[in-house]
Amino acid sequence: MTILIFLLCRYICAGPFLPLSCQLFSLNCPKASDTLHGFVEAEFTEIKNIFSKNIESGLEIGASVSIYYENKLVVDLMGGFADWDTGKPYDENTLQLTFSSVKVLTSFVVARLVEQGILDYDEKISTYWPEFAQGNKENVTLEHLMTHRAGVGWFDNHLTKVAELHDLDSFAKVLESQPHNFGGVPTMSYHACTRGYYLNEIVRRMDPKHRTIGQIVREEIMPQYNIEYYYYTSEDLYKSRVAQIYSYPVPRVLAKLILPGFMFTNPVHPLFFEMIAPGTKTHKTLVNSCPNQAQPKDWNKLEMVKPEGPSYNGITNSRSMAKLAAMMANHGKPIPGDKVEPILLKDETLEKFLERTHSTYDQSLLEEFTMSKGGIGFFRLPGLEDYEFLGWGGSGGSLLLWNEELKIGFAYCMNAFHTSLLGDERSLAMLKETVRTVLRLKNNNHFRAKVFLSNNNGKNSFVQKRSNGSIEFIKQYSLRIYTTSHDSNASFEYFSRYSQCPS
Repeated sequence: MTILIFLLCRYICAGPFLPLSCQLFSLNCPKASDTLHGFVEAEFTEIKNIFSKNIESGLEIGASVSIYYENKLVVDLMGGFADWDTGKPYDENTLQLTFSSVKVLTSFVVARLVEQGILDYDEKISTYWPEFAQGNKENVTLEHLMTHRAGVGWFDNHLTKVAELHDLDSFAKVLESQPHNFGGVPTMSYHACTRGYYLNEIVRRMDPKHRTIGQIVREEIMPQYNIEYYYYTSEDLYKSRVAQIYSYPVPRVLAKLILPGFMFTNPVHPLFFEMIAPGTKTHKTLVNSCPNQAQPKDWNKLEMVKPEGPSYNGITNSRSMAKLAAMMANHGKPIPGDKVEPILLKDETLEKFLERTHSTYDQSLLEEFTMSKGGIGFFRLPGLEDYEFLGWGGSGGSLLLWNEELKIGFAYCMNAFHTSLLGDERSLAMLKETVRTVLRLKNNNHFRAKVFLSNNNGKNSFVQKRSNGSIEFIKQYSLRIYTTSHDSNASFEYFSRYSQCPS
């Protein structure tokens, strides 16, 4: 009995995504050094250490994190596995379904249409879509929809099926027939999947070319800014590049529900109890109104990501997400580089877009939120209460955030689902370290040395480049080498050996 209790304690305390042999006996434990790709500037090396620890401790299966500081990409790391069963690495080529983090880019598309005079946040939706006015929705404005106060967060008598999303004309009739969830009274209740449904119909009616949001992203945003952000997916792209998704282990969820919360760094959010209870606002919002009422593992089916879903179906990588965040940290201006890119949002548009609304309790998410007029959240995260970040996150843990004061653009995506609402210990530890590093750099005139990492036949290859242009090979060979040092006498640090999973 003592042995069983000991093994049970090891299982509960070990990382949720470690192999069982590692959880119980410290055998076959993953080494982040076997799968790590990308680079990190020397001052931000601790981010690499945290990222590696997340993999080795079993918090991750595969993930990527990208960070901009003062318009420069200072961290771009990937590691772990895109497909655990086949051993396919999570690398520079991997794309990830990031769920609601895509709401940020969708909000940018709407803002650009506002900038062009095609849409207006203060205008009633029925002006663009007359049939929408039924069911006490006649006074609902575009701002209400952007800020989750449009009263269409769930369908009363309709379970959304993924097949119907291929016929937007027919689906529009479902959307317009839905009565206001709160009798016409503006009430904040998260529009998890439905905000994208309704916005897509508005946009395709009003866009001069009658494009969907995803088509606008493919034709304008992706080529203009050299990013990848797919709102719908081909079979070839899906099979070759999109990472598998892994649900949080059910036994671990049960343990979190039964055992005291202080035993876990990331306890189950209260909305979980509401989400599994049919008839609650949370269940109708997060389950009934989303395609096929899918659970995380169901999103590994190609049929789920083929049709467009501007509130949840964003397939991208952290590098692309971080670039968008960095432009917002640069007040809507493009990142300086060899290619001259257009302004993301002009100053006048940005002022409207970021206009703060009142902090309001959300009826579905069971927390208080502050939204901008254009649909972006304002957050003071645990341990970072002194700094306000803007953006949004996605189910399972993805994040797209920025802070204009600190000039930080932060993005994180992963394929291992956790149970928190906005980020969790994996991403928040890296974001906190980013803020600490930036504050230290602002107080000291540090050099920057970009240290590159590649993976060659399972062995790491490290290179450091000195200010005078000489190159010292630390191990094997490497790919690209750059430096941003302004100190010709600067000394450079390089990656240390990675520690193995503790026994």
